[in-house]
Amino acid sequence: MKVILLCPPKVFASALTGVIDIFNVANQVMGRQFFSWKIAALSKELQVVSSQGLTIQCDSMLGELKGYDVLVWVGAQYSSDATLWQQCKEVNQALSEVSDTLKTCRYHLAGCCGVAYLGATGLLDQHKITASWWLAPFFAKYFPHIDFKADETVLRSNEVYTAGAAHSYLHLILTFVCDRVGKEVAEQVASWLAIPQKSSSQNQFIRLSVLQDHSDEQIRAVQSLIDNNLAEALSLKRLAEFAYMSERTLIRRFKLHVGMTPMDYVRLVRLEKSRHLLASSNLSQAQIAYQVGYQDPQALARQFKKHFQMSMKAFRD
Repeated sequence: MKVILLCPPKVFASALTGVIDIFNVANQVMGRQFFSWKIAALSKELQVVSSQGLTIQCDSMLGELKGYDVLVWVGAQYSSDATLWQQCKEVNQALSEVSDTLKTCRYHLAGCCGVAYLGATGLLDQHKITASWWLAPFFAKYFPHIDFKADETVLRSNEVYTAGAAHSYLHLILTFVCDRVGKEVAEQVASWLAIPQKSSSQNQFIRLSVLQDHSDEQIRAVQSLIDNNLAEALSLKRLAEFAYMSERTLIRRFKLHVGMTPMDYVRLVRLEKSRHLLASSNLSQAQIAYQVGYQDPQALARQFKKHFQMSMKAFRD
């Protein structure tokens, strides 16, 4: 199976080399060269400098590679939404001249910012996808038509595989290896490379401070209201009235700037506060539930386990 590793300027080097490591070890486990690969540059300049200042020697230009099965979209390091959008346009412009290469690749694998590049080509329009959780506002703004699932770590939609933040490539490529050559090979690769078991959700990595870092003052005010009044009833109607806007407008602007609905944000803040109280206090689970706005402690316990992939008791222990 012939694989292209797309290497954009300021590539995240560990993601590029890590993909190669997994394919290489898979070949060793199978005792044959099932996967072969080429590192492809977008331009005639075959030496690409990574975001860490390392020089990557590409094998060829993307347009020179024909008859390949897989295209791995390796992302550059994120700096801002504006920069990422500019990178998307530059990548898409470069790819417009090599459309034949894109058409011949059956499988597309992308992680982190690489998912945004793939989205700019239009190849994700009919798929459910994921990327880094903090890219949810970016996709809501620039690709509102794409079905983005921020909580997934790896998501397969037909022949398109997408994954979260940079090091999710480990499970992105392992999932692909499992699908192509079997679970036993993938498990052996994971053992040899000491790759931990995949988390089924990115929720445990979400940081509220990142979700509050945007330019919409009205939405930030609503977030402050939520943060400071968790024990109270926080309905969509109350939040909309506080912001002097319709419920529909509040939902739209929340998704644009925060990447989720207002009520999803309320649930997230309550869960994060619960985690903080478990770690920093001796309050019982029932007391914590009441402090963060749950009238039923068991309802909080169920939501906590679903979100963080462990029970409240296990977290505190």
